[in-house]
Amino acid sequence: MDGLVRILRRFVGSTILVSIVLLLFNLVLLGSLIFKEIHEGPSPSAVVKQVAGSLSKSEQGKYTLQSKGGEILAEHQAWAMLLNQEGRVQWSERLPAEIPLTYGVTDVAKFSRYYLKEYPVYVWEREDGLLVLGYPKNTYGKYQFDFLADWLKSLPVRIVLLLICNVALALLISLLIGTRVIRSIRPLIDGIHALAKGESVQVETKGIFNDLSESINSTSHMLQEKNDALKARDEARSNWISGISHDIRTPLSMILGYASELEEQADLATEQKQQASIIRRQGERLRSLVSDLNLVSMLEYEMQPLQMRSIRLSVLARQVVSDFLNNGLDERYPISLNVQDESLHVQGDERLLYRAVTNLVQNSIRHNPEGCAIELMIKREVQSGYAQFIVSDDGKGIPEEDLLDVLVLPYTAGRIRPPRHGHGLGLPMVSRIAQAHRGTLLLQCNIQGGLRAVLQLPVVV
Repeated sequence: MDGLVRILRRFVGSTILVSIVLLLFNLVLLGSLIFKEIHEGPSPSAVVKQVAGSLSKSEQGKYTLQSKGGEILAEHQAWAMLLNQEGRVQWSERLPAEIPLTYGVTDVAKFSRYYLKEYPVYVWEREDGLLVLGYPKNTYGKYQFDFLADWLKSLPVRIVLLLICNVALALLISLLIGTRVIRSIRPLIDGIHALAKGESVQVETKGIFNDLSESINSTSHMLQEKNDALKARDEARSNWISGISHDIRTPLSMILGYASELEEQADLATEQKQQASIIRRQGERLRSLVSDLNLVSMLEYEMQPLQMRSIRLSVLARQVVSDFLNNGLDERYPISLNVQDESLHVQGDERLLYRAVTNLVQNSIRHNPEGCAIELMIKREVQSGYAQFIVSDDGKGIPEEDLLDVLVLPYTAGRIRPPRHGHGLGLPMVSRIAQAHRGTLLLQCNIQGGLRAVLQLPVVV
């Protein structure tokens, strides 16, 4: 609904703005045309004044028109005459034959305002009479307008009211048009929002947006088919992995059991015991791989149930360190714990978080066969306030250009290089455990060398 209101508001605003711009443009255009017409040549009042100035009277009482005045009359195809106080013509130039030579007061009053024998005429008062200048017929229009003084005084207010009425009318029309357009667009917008949520859409196909409605319906149908196919494929893949994992566990348990028995038999040769030990270790590695594959699959498709509770990270870190030391951690891998904040609690699945931290430590051991120092650190990130569980080592580390690549599942389109060592499920699994807890896994290169893995999780207050 907010989107529709925003569209309507912008439509109305644009309509009003366009109306105002068009009005101003028309006013400017009209003013420029009138200004151009007025200033294209001298006005009749200016012409009659110039002619009056060019007419001179000698001492003998004879009138003479200077050459400039004659040129002005010829240029405008005009004629001129001078009336004395009695209304008689005492001088003329280019005077048409139909023009009378004697006028009364009433005649002078009429033609000074309008026309003389359909000639538009203009007058100029001189000391010796009235100069009359006539233009050709149908060249100028003379109109007389009379207004009340009060009406002229209120004209600015009337203009403002007229503009307000025009704006209100434009607003009303734009609202009516915009409402109709919005009524047609609303189903399309609702359909697009539903598409974004992955819902099925069926927009009514009619009106001016008929083609667009059909395209939205077709897109919805196509997306639903693809989503159903992807969901069925993901479920089949997850079920297949889960089934394979279950089928492998039973014979694998028997292999491990028999290998352990052979390894413990006293009458067995040393070489055979070593072979049984190799079988047991490889079987345990295979069991770990199957377990990792199954867990990653469950996390990938959000099918892993989470048993959430409040966990203190310092307790979890001490448990991890204690288990590694109690299980006979090689002396080449000294492990230490640095807890900077004992009070940090997170909401999570303790088993999964323990698995994630254990995998990070195992990753440091696996990729540094010559040994490395491992440190577990618990701290609060100052800027975001998130809790950070950091596992770092001073081993050979990972090239910086590969840090993001190792978090992608192996043999997928998003991974640039295949895993170099191991099955490549460890770090992607830790990353997905972090995502399941609304956190992230960040990999960084230590300044002194080695890898720094930061498990960043939201803090429970």
